[in-house]
Amino acid sequence: MGMKNQKAQSAMEYLMTYGWAILIIAIVLAALFSLGIFSSSSFTGTTCIASSGFLCSSPVWTSGTLHVTLGQSTGTSWTGVSFFFVPSGVADPTTAAQVTSANYVIASLSPSTTDLSSGQTVSADFTLNGTSQPTGADFSTAPGTSASGTIWVVYNTPSASGLLSQIATTTLKES
Repeated sequence: MGMKNQKAQSAMEYLMTYGWAILIIAIVLAALFSLGIFSSSSFTGTTCIASSGFLCSSPVWTSGTLHVTLGQSTGTSWTGVSFFFVPSGVADPTTAAQVTSANYVIASLSPSTTDLSSGQTVSADFTLNGTSQPTGADFSTAPGTSASGTIWVVYNTPSASGLLSQIATTTLKES
């Protein structure tokens, strides 16, 4: 019986010694989890992933405005170019005629142009806050606010007009 008591005492000492450490680690992990430390949104900043043939780079979302560099490398020149933002949860357009400032957030471009040659880029600003924004596009300007959506373009080529393409997917984090 003496050997069995000694094993039980040894197991109890092990639990008392290391059990507290395991309990403290569990409490710290639970606190970090509840603070959102392990949430993917806390690691991801503002990103812009372009579709093939398009460029979407240097995205920054600050003071309610998304600043991004957009371009195309499709091999054709475009005229009548208009970039616009579609927030997640808002229906994507099916025709170029649907693209109005009442329905979507239209970008202001720098340089101010409506023509875009293959390989050319422009800086685009999308205002994503304010009372006159379309439904779903009035985002908070508080730092750390997250949002997402897609960037589209309406354009004409020498052989067709009123073309509509989704060029990028964005994940935004207000800075």
